[in-house]
Amino acid sequence: MGITAINGFRYASCPAAILAAGMLFAPVAQAGEKLATGVIRDLEYGEVLFSFYQDDYFSALSKLLVARDAGRVSHHETEAELLLGGLYLSYGQHERAQEIFDRLLTDPVDSAIQDRAWFYLGKVQYQRGRFADADAAFRKVGNDLPQYLDAERRLLMSQGLMARGMFAPAAAILESWQGPDELLAYGRYNLGVALVRMNRLEEGARLLDKVGRMSGDTEEIRALRDKANLALGYAYLQEELEGQAKPVLQRVSLHGPFSNKALLGVGWVDAIQQNYRQALVPWMELKSRDLLDSAVQESLLAIPYAMGRLEAHGSAAQNYLTALDVFDTEIGRLDTAIESARSGTMIPALLEADNPQIARWYWQLERVPDTAQARYLYHLIANHELQDGLRNYRDLMALQQHLDRWAEKLEAFDDMVATRWLAYRQRALPTSTQIDAVDLDRYLARRDRLAGELEAIERSRDIAGLANARERTLWQQLQALEDHPAWQADGLDDARQTWRVLKGFLSWKLDREYKYRMWQQKRSLDGLNEALAQAVRRRDSVDVRLDSVPRELEAFSDRIAAVLPRIERMRAEVAAALMRQQNGIQVLAVRELEAQKERLATYRIQARFALATIYDRATASTD
Repeated sequence: MGITAINGFRYASCPAAILAAGMLFAPVAQAGEKLATGVIRDLEYGEVLFSFYQDDYFSALSKLLVARDAGRVSHHETEAELLLGGLYLSYGQHERAQEIFDRLLTDPVDSAIQDRAWFYLGKVQYQRGRFADADAAFRKVGNDLPQYLDAERRLLMSQGLMARGMFAPAAAILESWQGPDELLAYGRYNLGVALVRMNRLEEGARLLDKVGRMSGDTEEIRALRDKANLALGYAYLQEELEGQAKPVLQRVSLHGPFSNKALLGVGWVDAIQQNYRQALVPWMELKSRDLLDSAVQESLLAIPYAMGRLEAHGSAAQNYLTALDVFDTEIGRLDTAIESARSGTMIPALLEADNPQIARWYWQLERVPDTAQARYLYHLIANHELQDGLRNYRDLMALQQHLDRWAEKLEAFDDMVATRWLAYRQRALPTSTQIDAVDLDRYLARRDRLAGELEAIERSRDIAGLANARERTLWQQLQALEDHPAWQADGLDDARQTWRVLKGFLSWKLDREYKYRMWQQKRSLDGLNEALAQAVRRRDSVDVRLDSVPRELEAFSDRIAAVLPRIERMRAEVAAALMRQQNGIQVLAVRELEAQKERLATYRIQARFALATIYDRATASTD
């Protein structure tokens, strides 16, 4: 007996769905992986890399765009373009990233740069779901791609082929693939899935079993281990190898993310073997779990089905009635959740506990608010398309806040300029008055006269010219005696002798100290020159500032006036994009919730049909 339909119930967790959902499960290096840079020759590029290596990608992107537009990364032009493309890719800006990589491929660049560009171009196409174009780009990569990127390239190639249903070429790539240790398990898992889909169950089972038994206790390893065991167990079920399926499914963690489907599968193994009492054990465990899981919903129908097979028709009917009540209640709650999604209150609730900052493409919402609708939110955020929408919405919110902060900053800058204008007007006139009160030109003229006198003294070696005030007075008195008419009169021989001694002594002293005194005067003159030059510089500087400050303040005002409309325009654009994104997320959320409601409605019909069948049998047996 096949397992895709039992007693009219559709088998929700079919192996094909499990394998298809899991075949792309593998971590890949982030789009903005660390780039080899060599010697940094541009300061701005080094600053960009500093932010980049701090995982502050938004700052790195902003600084790189500014530096590139200003022509300040001329020594790293190609590397900067490659980094810019990677940063755009890390934010999901596929079109801009592709433009850069296309340009790098048309320009004559180093083969290593070209290989990276082909790799990134392929990655852009892969992330956009264009697997054929991604494969074509990946195959143009030469031999100059770094080893870790080449391993990622081949892994992505295989995953793209599997997404297109081309399992044989994907398996050929994976069979010879040698990646880093942290990716080996994912490569084996994908190869195992590909082999199973190629009907090479024995080979695929060996790989999946190896992954399912691998050691390690990290959350990532446990999840991959459970996923491999689940895929292998359902592959055995698909081939009606129930005896091999059950022990594999029992290896899945009892409280992990894949435990519900594993419990459901274990129950169906027992049911297929007509061990219905044993099948009830995992199904009863499922019954107490979150009803939003399809495996739990199916267990509500599987339990009365097994009871009916055990001839416990009364218990079966009661469980069908219980299932109907649960389905009706849940459909009512879903209607409320759908209305909440349509009203726009669900998205703010989703991001209420989130830390708002511009994220990267691999950001995931992990926490939801503690509300009555939180159980629906948990299942909604598991939707990949919805996560992409939330990521874009969150980035738009962060960008809106960023622009709001800049609008506030510009208002503060405008106030600062106004304050500087006020300070300028208050200080300009007193400063000009103080400067005008100092006749600096008069001091300069006096300095020039002193310099001329000193030069004349040095040129004529006038020793008396360097005499101090007392010496000059004595010299002048001695000179006056010599020039007096009575100085040559008789009887003054002793006086003239004393005069000659005094004048000789004074001349000897002035001559002996002439060089030292000349050096002192020159040094004093140099000090005066420096003081006057500094005074001139300060006066000129003040004059320049008095003239330039108004121009600078006007330039600042003009820049602020020019930026404000741009900020307002961008705020309007972001607000419009935010509204479009919110509407798109609401459509996705409503569609997902309605799909859950439709599935419950289907199960409800099946429950009513099965209940009617039991009542008909009971009536027939009474007659």
